[in-house]
Amino acid sequence: MRRGNRIQVNSQRSLNQVCAVTNEIIGSLLTYEMRLNEGVEEAKNKKKKIGVALKFTTNEDSESSEEVNENKEMVMFFRRFKKFMRSNGGRNFQKREVLKLESTN
Repeated sequence: MRRGNRIQVNSQRSLNQVCAVTNEIIGSLLTYEMRLNEGVEEAKNKKKKIGVALKFTTNEDSESSEEVNENKEMVMFFRRFKKFMRSNGGRNFQKREVLKLESTN
């Protein structure tokens, strides 16, 4: 080989080495960029999952009118029932077994 050919062969080897190193660097940069993008996406997902706590208070005024009416009806029913029980002197009612025996006779 002549000296000119030797330089050309050496330059091709060094060019191949430079290309190989460049490809490794590009591959490393692509890997880094992909991992960086995954981290950004995970951060966005975490931001979306943040819960919100709200204060909650109840007022009697905020109850629906149906609930208020039902409560009033229940109170009136128990007052009348209590009054009925007092007026009957708290008598005990007959059991069903006794009524069945009387009806069979």
